[in-house]
Amino acid sequence: MITRVGKILMLACALSLLSLVWALPSRAQDKSEKPVMYTYVAQWNVPRAQWPDIEKAYADQKTLMDKLVADGTIVGYGSFITTVHTVDGPTHGSWFQAMSMANLLKALQTVKASGGGMGPVFAASKHWDLLLESKQYGYQSGTFQGAYLRVSTWTVKPETGENMETFNKNYMVPLLDKLMADGAIYGYQIDEQNIHTDNPMSFNVAILANGGDGLDKFYAALDAGEKANPFADAVLGHSVDISQHRDLLAFVPELTHK
Repeated sequence: MITRVGKILMLACALSLLSLVWALPSRAQDKSEKPVMYTYVAQWNVPRAQWPDIEKAYADQKTLMDKLVADGTIVGYGSFITTVHTVDGPTHGSWFQAMSMANLLKALQTVKASGGGMGPVFAASKHWDLLLESKQYGYQSGTFQGAYLRVSTWTVKPETGENMETFNKNYMVPLLDKLMADGAIYGYQIDEQNIHTDNPMSFNVAILANGGDGLDKFYAALDAGEKANPFADAVLGHSVDISQHRDLLAFVPELTHK
């Protein structure tokens, strides 16, 4: 099945084939490029009977995480509860973000020293981590409740990686910035793994929607782009491996960003 985000990504391929893809500036010349933001994601597959325990454990970490934001160690954090489950995928997870690897690892050690991730519920659950980096991101400042996290993971064909980088920068980022300005989403990031524990050709488009209404507005924006692109269906396979595409949808009780 071709998803909405997939059809949007096909726009990049169509423009490329028609020699209309914007020229990709070098990193040295791109004065608008943001500094790298690092994200640490801890994911857990928790037995159903213990879901309340892990959700309480995350809530109990709020004071510590707020302190790490206040002193500048991290710039944001949150936790999620998976909405659409898979057999072996995460049921719960958490993340925090920093503007340097040193601060990210400092925060990780601080959480571990506090006993985070060490209770009985964690010992009974399967666990894996991600360490991500991004230069394409945007967040509203504040603390927000009742968001939805939607992550789309894509695998780029080796010869078309530049097309996708150009497309994300010139199409997806402006689209997501507008949604954030309109209040439909609280934040977004387009990231890849810094420590490669999965396919090194993959990248993620993650948004934090302002509830279900925010998701509807996100989908409407993607649909509008699809209708504007008559070449989408023909060129999807040119740049991404559709068979490797995966999505995550999760509820976020609370998130904070500086």
